[in-house]
Amino acid sequence: MILYESDSAILSFDSSIPCLELIVKEGFRTSKEFKKCYKIALEKFIELKQQYSQLGIFVDARNMSKIKASDMDWLAEKIFPRFEEAGLTKKAFLYFDSESGKTMLTKYKDKLIGTKIVLNEFKSFKEARGWLKEYRREDVE
Repeated sequence: MILYESDSAILSFDSSIPCLELIVKEGFRTSKEFKKCYKIALEKFIELKQQYSQLGIFVDARNMSKIKASDMDWLAEKIFPRFEEAGLTKKAFLYFDSESGKTMLTKYKDKLIGTKIVLNEFKSFKEARGWLKEYRREDVE
């Protein structure tokens, strides 16, 4: 079910896992668009977490252009703590093939150090979704 769509991203919900899915579209995005998308994702996460206690997040950011350092700092200071406070413990990324993508993901992971959020990267949708489902089961047991 699509929850939000813009020129730069699609945010949807899959109740079978359960997870929010953020699919980043190809092309340039401004800081304003980037922040709006993450704010909406946070709002939807908080809303859905009440019904789906094991809610995770899946991100396909293979098409994402470089994130500005100020936007990464904003995520780390304003958004990640609120996701953690809301109960996020698992986030799956699709694997980046480019060096700039790998560098960006490393910086992203560094910003999560010291939080309860576990981030894993995968080569396919199937692997990522499988991990979120399996991780969910481990949490419940």
